[in-house]
Amino acid sequence: MPEVNIAPAAAEDEILPEYRKTALLVSTYLMLLFVLRYIAVIVINLFVSSVQDTMEYQTMYIIQLSISGFFLQILPSVIGAFMFGYIGKNSRGKLKRLYSIPKSNTRAIGNFSAVYGLAQMVNVITMIVTYMFTSQADLTKKLNTVAEQQQGGMAGAFFMFFMLVVIAPVFEEFMFRGVILHALKPYGSGLSIFVSGILFGIYHGNFQQCFYTAAAGIALAYIANVTGSIFPTTVIHAIMNSVGGVMILLMNTSGVQEYIMNGNENAIPDSEMFWVAMYGIFMVSVLIFILVGFIAAIMKIKQIKRFRAPKVWGEVSNGKKVGILLLSVPAIISIIMMIDVYGGFSVSLIHDLIAKGGA
Repeated sequence: MPEVNIAPAAAEDEILPEYRKTALLVSTYLMLLFVLRYIAVIVINLFVSSVQDTMEYQTMYIIQLSISGFFLQILPSVIGAFMFGYIGKNSRGKLKRLYSIPKSNTRAIGNFSAVYGLAQMVNVITMIVTYMFTSQADLTKKLNTVAEQQQGGMAGAFFMFFMLVVIAPVFEEFMFRGVILHALKPYGSGLSIFVSGILFGIYHGNFQQCFYTAAAGIALAYIANVTGSIFPTTVIHAIMNSVGGVMILLMNTSGVQEYIMNGNENAIPDSEMFWVAMYGIFMVSVLIFILVGFIAAIMKIKQIKRFRAPKVWGEVSNGKKVGILLLSVPAIISIIMMIDVYGGFSVSLIHDLIAKGGA
């Protein structure tokens, strides 16, 4: 008679009650992130409608960025710190350990090129696929964001740089590689890495950013899992965002704006051609770096088993764990809100209602 192994079932009974509590906590936190996004939209629209005729646009743009950063990054981090025990009587130095500098810190940060190359290659693929399935005839209009990034002027560009390089890395790493990753880690490193990474992509609230930020989130979560710290991932995140920040600064020079929007070099003053040349060199360098980084990412993925591959608990399948997470009431509400946010339905409605109310 073959031996019957009943250990997995017994272990499952031990794991699931605690996991259900953690899954409920994580899904509630995700729901909170979407609720705060709605609040940010309402506050920003109320603010704009009340000051748009009296306040200089650059100042208004900077205040909008500040409101967005507060509701989407700072406030969720503070709430998450309390929800998951990083602040309070039972914190026991959790926050300090989370930011401890690992022995492999330099090596971990050295993965920046691979993480950036992987994420941006996914971004390029996403943009190409998006273009293929749209009726947009002009690819340059579909892909470049100059019209959006120049709205705040150079002052707004510098403030955006600060938000990208300081605020976003510090608070987003805590939210996803700190709070969510470490909450799920006891139930399987693989589960925690992929769930936290995918939620990081969803958190960005639009299709163009969702896929490449999810790829970056998974890679950063792996590094945080291996090192046990979010210090190196915060540094990598800041360096990655600084590339976009420099791009925004260059886009806000009048010469680069003229060149990108109209492509007319003859209309650009000689004094501005330096910035056009710098923009061209920078963009070519970024493209080369993306290709080199993507190759590095492929090589690291192939070699990953030689180091510390994520271990996944075998007692309960990851499919069942994900199912438990997705079928919680807060998760279902979050999915509905995600569909709404990505479709822009409530955002447009809020904007129209506030605009009509202020008319």
